[in-house]
Amino acid sequence: MEKREPTVLLVASSGGHLMELLELASAYDRASRHWVTFDKLDAHVLLAGESVVYAYSPTNRHIGNLIRNGLLAFRVIARLRPDAVITTGAGVGVPFIYAARLLGIKAIYVESLARVEKLSLSGRLVYPMTSHFFVQWPELADRYRKCRYEGAIV
Repeated sequence: MEKREPTVLLVASSGGHLMELLELASAYDRASRHWVTFDKLDAHVLLAGESVVYAYSPTNRHIGNLIRNGLLAFRVIARLRPDAVITTGAGVGVPFIYAARLLGIKAIYVESLARVEKLSLSGRLVYPMTSHFFVQWPELADRYRKCRYEGAIV
């Protein structure tokens, strides 16, 4: 039986969330990488040559786009069958974490470097659904049982 290469789905809002996820992407050079982000200039420049699906934006408290991104998450994950979904947030990561777990896929959330004392809204929403939840400050890991601190991304 032929062994397939691992597949990861990397999900992030544009801007700082995408930059943090790009810092982690080199750890997945041997994997088939696929991205979900917003159709913005930075994403086009930073992800040139990568496999990218564009999500619906804005996501902050926009119920319509939450539903659209939820449907998108199920379609993309069902098609790719990744070994893991990894997100640094923000809102676009929420439906992808839920869809991943409901489809039996490993769901990994990396909280933003900006979150020092408490989890972000997205982090709090996905916390119970994640396979692994990483934070970038040891103080934050001390406050939440499931969080792991392995250092900062940048």
